[in-house]
Amino acid sequence: MYMPAIIDARHVRSYQVGPYLTMLFTDCKSAGQIQYRHVLFVYAPPDPRDPRPKPPSRIMAVAAERNPHLERVPDVPRNGYFLGVFPGEGHMNMGMSEDWYDLEKFAQKALEIVANQYMITIPPQLLPPIPPKRRWWQFWRKPSSAL
Repeated sequence: MYMPAIIDARHVRSYQVGPYLTMLFTDCKSAGQIQYRHVLFVYAPPDPRDPRPKPPSRIMAVAAERNPHLERVPDVPRNGYFLGVFPGEGHMNMGMSEDWYDLEKFAQKALEIVANQYMITIPPQLLPPIPPKRRWWQFWRKPSSAL
């Protein structure tokens, strides 16, 4: 599965989008050449039959990404980032904009892309902060039957 290669980032907040958990990160430290400013990771819903909670699998990501070589290209906006979508297999480039530099504009668009990908019509639900020293996936709500 192809996903953004980051080695460190700051967790900003989490949302539930239908049955999916999404986690928004910023200040990303990239593992490779492509630089990521923000990444929204999407996780598969937990299996309600599993008696032991365990980390869910990443199934999708949306990223504000930039190739550092573009800094030498004339007329490329200084704060311009590409909106990259990682639907599980492959990568789609949704175009460059300075909007993706802004965390709130990025988050709104990324959540919209996730909802469209999985045909979810209900608005995303902001989840409460994760308590320190707790496993983050244990605070995920069970999938709603109202989908």
